[in-house]
Amino acid sequence: MNERKAALVTGAAHRVGRAIALHLAREGWDIGIHHNRSGAQAEETAHEAQAFGAKTQTFACDLADVEAVERLAAEFCEAFPDAALLVNSAAVFERDTAETFDSRLFDRHMAINARAPVLLAKAFHSCAPQQTCIINVLDQKIASLTPDYFSYTLSKCALDAATRMLAMGLAPKTRVNAIAPGILLQSGDLSREEFQRLHRDTILGIGASMEELCAAVSFFARSPAVTGQVLVIDGGRHLVRTYPYEDLPKLKE
Repeated sequence: MNERKAALVTGAAHRVGRAIALHLAREGWDIGIHHNRSGAQAEETAHEAQAFGAKTQTFACDLADVEAVERLAAEFCEAFPDAALLVNSAAVFERDTAETFDSRLFDRHMAINARAPVLLAKAFHSCAPQQTCIINVLDQKIASLTPDYFSYTLSKCALDAATRMLAMGLAPKTRVNAIAPGILLQSGDLSREEFQRLHRDTILGIGASMEELCAAVSFFARSPAVTGQVLVIDGGRHLVRTYPYEDLPKLKE
């Protein structure tokens, strides 16, 4: 980039959000690092981003709190006058099924995974001084529905729809796109062997990678004629996989 612009990345203290924040810092962006209660980890992300020449600031915010979410965008735009990019990466991911559906868990997923990104998009669109880009991180499950992680999947489907609606409603100032990756990182009860098997079990023989996710972020950030798009990165898994995953019992426990 010829001149530094600023990006706010939610959930940037850990995992996917952290990788995106450091990738953008490496590409010349200044970085707003959102976290909830992971202040120490957010500062570590900030320190690493600064090594790439990025100006950084951490922002603590509970994304389930409507007023706090609205303040987050305003505080970021005040701290970074060149605010130009919002990456909605933070998410809650807790398991339930159609049979164990719980309204409180549903409300939590919808608040953090759907409502907060929409509120941030609205506020960011209003306070950013220039043409802006918003990127929502979804999940491959939106293109290959299964009844496990029921509330989580519903919340990501809601954000999928919101991506296109926001793209229409916030144009021409703000572009809105989304990335729907397959499994990226080992987590929960998944063993290393099962994680590797999931990556191979696609029509391309490979799965999503953090490098491809970050490359997609860069593509959307620098493509002024692209909006309302959802890019699925999963090795083509969504084209063939159906539920249940009988050979992967850990995912069903």
